[in-house]
Amino acid sequence: FVRAEEDLPSADLLIVAGTSLVVSPANSLVYMVPRNAYRVIMNNEPVGKELGIDYGPDAERDVFVRGNCDDSFLDLICELGWFQDLEGVMDNLPEASAKLIEAKKERWN
Repeated sequence: FVRAEEDLPSADLLIVAGTSLVVSPANSLVYMVPRNAYRVIMNNEPVGKELGIDYGPDAERDVFVRGNCDDSFLDLICELGWFQDLEGVMDNLPEASAKLIEAKKERWN
């Protein structure tokens, strides 16, 4: 939160992961990005409706990604073409994360 007031007003994208968005002050971050910034919520269930987050068919800025955060971020990394970069840091990752990456790698081969 140290830089939130300085950085978020110029953000193009806010990714919110694995939270109910009920606890303050963390839930206030969704208000701190510009109205044209995309807000991606990664969670097991949709959250934030009471904060004005809209996942409906007419939603213009809010995107809901259902699922486990580790899996969702790994999918995003793959889509962005960054998967090979992970191999260089595998030794620094927690064992569970390294196993998830290895499993994804095996599915590709």
